[in-house]
Amino acid sequence: MKKRPCIVLDTNMLMTVARGINVFEQIEDIIDTKPDYIVLTPIIKELEKLAKANKPSISKPARLALEIARMYCKVINIEIKNMSTDDLILYYAKENKCGVATNDRELRKKLRKEGIPEIYLREEKMMVDVEGIEY
Repeated sequence: MKKRPCIVLDTNMLMTVARGINVFEQIEDIIDTKPDYIVLTPIIKELEKLAKANKPSISKPARLALEIARMYCKVINIEIKNMSTDDLILYYAKENKCGVATNDRELRKKLRKEGIPEIYLREEKMMVDVEGIEY
């Protein structure tokens, strides 16, 4: 039996979900299976910080993103001293053969360079695109 794919979600992808775009459903439609969704602890901390922002346009979706992450994703307690969140995402994805869902241009460049599958939102269509995941 084939192992379910795993997908690491970053902060901006969780905020996208919180703003009403059902990224989970789109991913599952494209790859024709339900993957394991992973959120790393630094992402949770980032969302907690954003949830305390004075701007409701940021704090409200951040609170919802936290709720979504805790309900639908497996939270992995991992932190490596002096490693940025993006580098930690890269490290975890590579070590665990996961794809990464992000809209961050710089992170996407690094993912491509490392041959790590990427999932991102095509903003003009508000549709998810998947590159590098075998399905």
